[in-house]
Amino acid sequence: MRLSKAISIILHPVFMPIIALYLSINLVPNIRFSITNYIPFTYLVFVISTIIMPVITIMFLIKKKLVSSLEMSDYKERSAPLFITTLWMCYGYYKLVEILVLAPILKASLMSAIIITFIAFIISKYWKISLHMLGVGGVSGLLFSLNLLFGGLLPILVLSIFLSGILGVARINENAHNHTQIYTGFLLGFLIESFGVLLL
Repeated sequence: MRLSKAISIILHPVFMPIIALYLSINLVPNIRFSITNYIPFTYLVFVISTIIMPVITIMFLIKKKLVSSLEMSDYKERSAPLFITTLWMCYGYYKLVEILVLAPILKASLMSAIIITFIAFIISKYWKISLHMLGVGGVSGLLFSLNLLFGGLLPILVLSIFLSGILGVARINENAHNHTQIYTGFLLGFLIESFGVLLL
């Protein structure tokens, strides 16, 4: 397996919401303490609604020959999976809404992730934006916001931006996207997540 392919799998957008949750809980004591009794359930709902069910949905669409592969190389194939993923994420939000009231930043972060996925659904009707960069841009935007609010997270923010750059190069090496699709994806994910956490 090529290194660029491995990087694309490890940093797949489907893993970004659970990574964002993990970082929020473990880097910001205020968030962790506010939902201490609900952390296992929160992780469970995130895994089901942002990873398991979206992947099952894509596999079903592949079986029905509505989608050619997990990669969804043709941007026109992405609309249905992204829309259904948005619905699953909304379901996850619904299941966690009473817990998220205790941690407004987590609430804003998940809402922003839902907005990112829905916007990706709309854009993918017309253009092939990088879903990988949307996801990693969102995580970087979250870390940027958390650093502004709580401080002390600059090193991991720099690391996330560095990894984003590596992922962008990997996607280009895979001939999955051009530079415009890479930059647009990262900036859009970064801006939506950072402004969402700071303003919502």
